[in-house]
Amino acid sequence: MSMREDLRIPLTMLSISFLNELPFSGSYNGKRFRFEKVKSKNDDNSDKLLVYVWKDVFNFENTDKKDIIEKEFEYTSDGIEKGLNFVEETIV
Repeated sequence: MSMREDLRIPLTMLSISFLNELPFSGSYNGKRFRFEKVKSKNDDNSDKLLVYVWKDVFNFENTDKKDIIEKEFEYTSDGIEKGLNFVEETIV
């Protein structure tokens, strides 16, 4: 069973409108993840989607930043889809 089948109900909340208000986090199969809207690190100052993945030991705030894998995506529905793929494929 895939992450999307296991987390079907919580993942329905994961949308641009939800991320405009709050980060979205969860855990699956020994790893934790977080989706968060941020301003781009580039000069254009546009919105970006940061996705974090780390071993399911501590929450985001209590995990050493060197143990967190981070990837930036476009802040779109397609970016969310790519972020979900990143979470599913990342080994921690």
